[in-house]
Amino acid sequence: MRRVLYLSSRIAVAASLVACATAPRHSAESAASQSQTFTADEITHSGFTNAWDFLRAKARRYDFYQDRYGRPRGIRTRRGRSTINIADSDSPMIVVDGARVSDFSALRDLPCDAISSIEILSGISGTVSQGTNASAGVIYIHTWEASGGS
Repeated sequence: MRRVLYLSSRIAVAASLVACATAPRHSAESAASQSQTFTADEITHSGFTNAWDFLRAKARRYDFYQDRYGRPRGIRTRRGRSTINIADSDSPMIVVDGARVSDFSALRDLPCDAISSIEILSGISGTVSQGTNASAGVIYIHTWEASGGS
């Protein structure tokens, strides 16, 4: 009886290993699906006046922090209880027209009508494009001035 139970448990383990080995892997398409792109029309018709307010409403994967006067203080990735957090690794990299922005109040000063597009990359895609400093993702903001549009 014990030998039968032992063999059946070994067969179950082997079957689960085969299932794991043959399961579909995450592809470039699934990584691309973890990014969001907002066009100028979406941004303009959103009704928000600045980039900070737009991102607070549309970038659901992040928590936005303000002081009691409404000034931007930080952005953090929403994480589960069991995730490990290394110091300052949960804040996304923000890049406006190719320049990294470290002061979040600059987003409050950037009007929506000056933005041509916003692209939000997940942690994996952000790490691929910007290196290990972007493990929480990247928020690319492109303005009309830099793109040469009007």
